[in-house]
Amino acid sequence: MQAETPGKDLEIIISESEIQEGRLLPEHFRLAGLLLHTRGYVTLKRAIPAEIAQAAAAEFRRVYQDCLASRQGDGWYQIARETEAVFWERNCRWRIFPKLRPPFDSPWLLANPFAVELLGFLLGDDFFCKFVSSDTCTKGALMQSPHRELGIGKSWDPQSYIVNVPLCFSGLDNGPLEVWPGASHLWQNRLLNQLGLDTDVQDGRNPDFEEFASLFSSRRVVLEPGDLLIRDPGMMHRGTVNHTDEPRSLLTLCYFRCGHTHDYGQAEYNLDRALWERLDPRCRRLFAHCFEKEEESAPAERPVGLWERLRLLWSRPKSA
Repeated sequence: MQAETPGKDLEIIISESEIQEGRLLPEHFRLAGLLLHTRGYVTLKRAIPAEIAQAAAAEFRRVYQDCLASRQGDGWYQIARETEAVFWERNCRWRIFPKLRPPFDSPWLLANPFAVELLGFLLGDDFFCKFVSSDTCTKGALMQSPHRELGIGKSWDPQSYIVNVPLCFSGLDNGPLEVWPGASHLWQNRLLNQLGLDTDVQDGRNPDFEEFASLFSSRRVVLEPGDLLIRDPGMMHRGTVNHTDEPRSLLTLCYFRCGHTHDYGQAEYNLDRALWERLDPRCRRLFAHCFEKEEESAPAERPVGLWERLRLLWSRPKSA
């Protein structure tokens, strides 16, 4: 007899009809919601049209090369000369905040309809995007310690979610994300009941929950361009080693419940007012928390420019 029953490495494959309608099938929404709330992550395969994924990957290669060419020493919050991306690198891991110009301004990336549908259910319809960055792992990066992030764990309600968009193939040999599915703080009967999952049957049979439980042990997540990974930052995870000569990049979008925030990352790294005003309305509302405040009251002093604000941030504690 085996000592344990391994969980299924289940992924949800998005259909052409879902792409056309921009909405998850009811059975996909239910399963994705359950997995996010209990397992802590879900992978949506083919959730971004191929042409959008290819354009984002090509443009990010240009941004990365610009950061490489623009880098001066080991300073934090540097700015790439041509693309104006804010970036830094530590231990062969780059954090790059691209400007949200085409193709990074696409609603398929910033307001992916499948992600928005799930985030609205879990965070409330007034959730917002705190920042868009990259997780770029290059050869020489060390195995990270397992960790959680963004100050999660202070509330029973989910506070934020990370959406990762692969900008190249992320396989088992080039530094994939490793996750430890599930955590007791993710389980809330209020949401389980809404999703029709009864976990309280002890003396009788509960085939629905028995099947769901078979989905659950660490797992390294393989992603292809066009996929979407949504994960709770409270789920324990880590970056692994890139054994190849090519960088492995994921676009990292951070969304928060209204009323929650964290000091890591700023929308101003990605946008100025002119760029924000040019966004599709579906995307613009996700960053309104930053730019609508500017309209409410005129500053009494000279506005502080991005370069000056970055110099002020230079010595602040940094988060991975």
